[in-house]
Amino acid sequence: MTPFDHGGFDPFFHEIVDVEQADDPAAPIQVTQVVWPGLMLGDLLFSRAGVRVRAGRNHAQRGVADRFPLYWTFRRNYRPTVDESHGWGSHSQWATDFRLDYRTSTSLQLNVAGDAGIDVPGDLNEEAAQLTAGERRELLRHRCLLRAPDAANVLAEMPGWEKELSPFAWRLPGSDTGVARAAVGGERRG
Repeated sequence: MTPFDHGGFDPFFHEIVDVEQADDPAAPIQVTQVVWPGLMLGDLLFSRAGVRVRAGRNHAQRGVADRFPLYWTFRRNYRPTVDESHGWGSHSQWATDFRLDYRTSTSLQLNVAGDAGIDVPGDLNEEAAQLTAGERRELLRHRCLLRAPDAANVLAEMPGWEKELSPFAWRLPGSDTGVARAAVGGERRG
């Protein structure tokens, strides 16, 4: 295992633990403190570093980016989590697939075992279909949402929608991997 130290915020390497809201809504996400280190195993991400950040509301909203359920995560003391192994009984964590993310010098591959199209209507359930394409990509990259979704009012009428999104099989289209690589450091919406 190799610990990594990246100066700028990168959702591949960093999990947001706490958000300090900047006065300027357009202020980009900046790491202010590393809470725990991240680890790589060659090109495979083993665990992301937990970080405190400062950001404008256009990039990360306090109360969403640091409190929305964290997917592909079994447990966190500071926020809710959603993992496929929840509710299956004692050893169930070992009966579900791991999320595999790779970063090489030429590519970024997220959730490589996923086989569902992130934009294919038949691959999206009712809750996931309420999210915009940009919000679904944000959720896949960050493992959570960073801002309240555009359809927040519609989703509010679906109790427990956060637990029903089920992004575990999502994968970016092949044409998106270059976009994902370019957008890793700068958050985009839409």
